Amino acid sequence: MSSVVPNSLGSIANATTDSTTSTGSGKKAQTAQEQKNQFLILLTQQLKSQDPLKPYDNQQFAAQLAQFSQLEQLSGIRTLLETQGQSNLSLSNTITNTALPGMLGKIAKAYTENINYAGDGSNLQLGFSIDKPGEAGLMSIYNGDGQVIRHLKVAKSELSSGDHNVNWDGKDDFGRNVPKGTYTYFTDYQDKNGDTFKGKTFNYGTIEAVRFKSDGTMLVIGGLEVPLGNVTDISTRN
Repeated sequence: MSSVVPNSLGSIANATTDSTTSTGSGKKAQTAQEQKNQFLILLTQQLKSQDPLKPYDNQQFAAQLAQFSQLEQLSGIRTLLETQGQSNLSLSNTITNTALPGMLGKIAKAYTENINYAGDGSNLQLGFSIDKPGEAGLMSIYNGDGQVIRHLKVAKSELSSGDHNVNWDGKDDFGRNVPKGTYTYFTDYQDKNGDTFKGKTFNYGTIEAVRFKSDGTMLVIGGLEVPLGNVTDISTRN
């Protein structure tokens, strides 16, 4: 039985390179070792099947072996870089997680849309930042059921680019004190051209706990869990 043999080992080496970046139609990508094994099998088959009257060109054969050797070296370098990257990430996470307990009791600034309200009639400073100046702004506060309970007009002095705060007195639009609970707030702005955009909300609070979860490290700030990546500043006071 005759076997179909590729007419160029160079095409095989190129194919193994492509298989590291493409999985085709749902097929699993080959590992570097599998690629090398495939190449050696095909090389042996091609040598067995060559025409005795027209032997394989030695110069071309040597060039293709050199090409595969380069592929093998590149695969080794890639594996080394991936291993080093994973090691560096693990080291960075270890250093970060070791330092976090020392941050307990400090004040953190964290980007979040949620805030806990004690329901005691006290005032809260709701932080937000905008990337460009606005002409008009409105902050909307929602209760746990997703209902808007308060609209706060943003003063013109708070519409320049940068960080700002709006004071909320813990009341709804009818002047009634709202109960204790978690509330959500958003800010909407309009620039001089009439285009609308949203501000990015943040809050300051005391770091009360550090929790290591499967989906990442969380800080408990003001009674709410906030991803570590959302924290931008940590200080002894705000």
